[in-house]
Amino acid sequence: MEHYQKHLFFIDSGVTVAVDKEINALQRRFGFSEEMRKLILIQTQSGSEKANYLGKRERKKEPTVMQWYTFDGVDEVWDIIERNEDCILSDYLFVFAQDQEGNQYAEITKGKRKGHIVWLNALCYADVDSLEELIEERLEQLGASPLWMDEELIFNLLYTDHQMVEIRANSLDLFLA
Repeated sequence: MEHYQKHLFFIDSGVTVAVDKEINALQRRFGFSEEMRKLILIQTQSGSEKANYLGKRERKKEPTVMQWYTFDGVDEVWDIIERNEDCILSDYLFVFAQDQEGNQYAEITKGKRKGHIVWLNALCYADVDSLEELIEERLEQLGASPLWMDEELIFNLLYTDHQMVEIRANSLDLFLA
């Protein structure tokens, strides 16, 4: 994202933008990082709605085309607030983009991996209505039953086999590099 680096200087310098308060409220609500807040501010100011980004795939040579979710509210399909309200993992992740296969990219908002960027396999959660249902299905597949339900158990279930969630970068800055 070339425009990210170009506009980051202004955001870091404290330039006030029109949607700053709304994005700050969104950050308090969903708990995403300062880097994500800056990215949303930059996208809003640079007119990058519906912008595509050619990201790197770790195991494949061809780039991934990603559609960034937007803050403008014009198209519900790509609206970042709508997408996060609909995401069953929104208590733990903040989704911000989608690839051409419908897989989402998100930032972890809680736990020891907070700030890491992950890829969500759409095939694993598309037909699931709640986090509880997802956990039940994963435990069934593993032949286990939970003694307790906490953030660490949820993350262990999601990351164990790397089919549903895969860490792509330790931070948004590294993901964009």
